[in-house]
Amino acid sequence: MLIKKSIKLTTKKISGLITAAIILVTLAALIFISSFLYKNFYQTITQAKEIIILREKVAINKVNLEKFNIIIDKLTKKTAPRELGNVISPFR
Repeated sequence: MLIKKSIKLTTKKISGLITAAIILVTLAALIFISSFLYKNFYQTITQAKEIIILREKVAINKVNLEKFNIIIDKLTKKTAPRELGNVISPFR
């Protein structure tokens, strides 16, 4: 035996449901807006402040690129593997 209950919708229930739906939509919109503002504005401002702080710590002197390239070339020649073609074997 199935018991059927009919749901009676009164104007008071309908207005309560509409009010609850409006509150939920408003809360969802506030959460979305605040997360958008946090990601796109607040984090950008803090990153800009960090960049300003880091600029103060960066060396101001210019690098002489010619000397730098000479040093890098010498280091690559120093660390390059050498050929062992003329090595006399002590085991012969």
